[in-house]
Amino acid sequence: MQLNDKKLAKELYKKYSAIHRRKIRAWQIICVLSQFVDDDIVGEVTQCLQIALYRKNLPSVRQYLETFAINIYMEFPSLVMHRLKVI
Repeated sequence: MQLNDKKLAKELYKKYSAIHRRKIRAWQIICVLSQFVDDDIVGEVTQCLQIALYRKNLPSVRQYLETFAINIYMEFPSLVMHRLKVI
């Protein structure tokens, strides 16, 4: 998924709208695919994740975003310490 997709990057949308449904489906797919993230791409994935986390989303979308983040940080715990040092 491209972070700059104009429709999926919208921050103002209504619950149950077409954009809302697309965001939910996209993040559900990304959560399923999280098991395939490996050492080669985890840096790029976490950079994109940080951008996505700062965007405004409805709670129903945000729960999948946060689930994905948890999956990644559980798989790569060393990244947690790296992120804590940056703050």
